[in-house]
Amino acid sequence: MSKLLKLLVHNLVMGIAAGWVTLGGLLFINIGGLRDILFASSDPILTLVLLAFGFTITFGSLAMGVAIMTLPYDRDPGKGGGHKVRGLMARLQTGLPGIDTHQDLVPVPVKHKS
Repeated sequence: MSKLLKLLVHNLVMGIAAGWVTLGGLLFINIGGLRDILFASSDPILTLVLLAFGFTITFGSLAMGVAIMTLPYDRDPGKGGGHKVRGLMARLQTGLPGIDTHQDLVPVPVKHKS
């Protein structure tokens, strides 16, 4: 298994655990009467499974996304790392053709209803 796949699986499991702990805390504290509503439904097990599935998807994908976005990248110019980012930032600072990046703010008069 590659290092990237191990990283993603590890963060997915940690995200799912965090989601279920959060769901357990919400049910324990009974925020907004969530626990009462859940167990008063006609099928509380199905409702709990659907709620847990939503937290699994949300927290698992969040943890995986954070893991990917915080990966370091190679800054060695000989290997091509970071050239796209530096080029894009340079173009944004100097301005793109057809896009005025230096717009002046103009006050807009607003009439007050009296």
